Amino acid sequence: MTQLVQYLNRDFVKIITNLFSRQTSTCVIIFGRRGSGKTDFSLLIAEILEHENIIKNFAANVKIYNSSFKIERITNLDDLRFWCKNTKGKKLFILDEAGKSLRRRTPMSSLNVKLLDDLQILRKYKLSIIFIAPHEKYVDSAALGSDVIDAVFIKPNFKNPKIALYDDWLEGTSLTFTDIPRTSINFDTWDVAPFTEHGPKKKPKFKDRDLEILWDWSHGASYKKLGLHPMQINRLCRKFIRETLEERVHSSHSSA
Repeated sequence: MTQLVQYLNRDFVKIITNLFSRQTSTCVIIFGRRGSGKTDFSLLIAEILEHENIIKNFAANVKIYNSSFKIERITNLDDLRFWCKNTKGKKLFILDEAGKSLRRRTPMSSLNVKLLDDLQILRKYKLSIIFIAPHEKYVDSAALGSDVIDAVFIKPNFKNPKIALYDDWLEGTSLTFTDIPRTSINFDTWDVAPFTEHGPKKKPKFKDRDLEILWDWSHGASYKKLGLHPMQINRLCRKFIRETLEERVHSSHSSA
């Protein structure tokens, strides 16, 4: 249990707990310049929610070094779907660098469309989300609708990360928080916080050693790493292409 929350302003803690407990699912976005403490602030919110027993399951695309409670690292939509469907209870996912995942300039990209479509589905699994971006101009406007976003935080002063402006879109209230401390969670402040549509492809199990070599080579392994001569790779490729083509020709003749 984090000790930091015990010393926070109780009015601030009350606002955060109310924001994430008044509905089964909550969607928040944090805006601010680079260095204004957006990611730090999002993790502080997670600390409060865990300490106050509002949410017990946490994940983020941020690289966490040390935390008093478990925070899964999820960097793609496939794994987010799996985590939501297989984790019971209320959940919080922090999506840092949301401007890269929900780009305003590419609103019809595969990731944009599927993430926005999934938002409504995943929220049925009691998923709350915190988006983090430098400014609303970087984020697809479809993600900023009042039917998606419940509240907005703005970190207005990169020289003073202790300040946060709060705008509650459901209750129509606006507040200014000052003297906000840093999170006690240790995270990589220089991490690029990736988030893609699909995770890395897992290597299948091959009974044929030649196929295993071809898989590794076609997925980036050099012939030196594989302990082979370039001509050996060449022969394996020729063999695989020949057998594949012969099988294709045989199949087409059989179906004719």
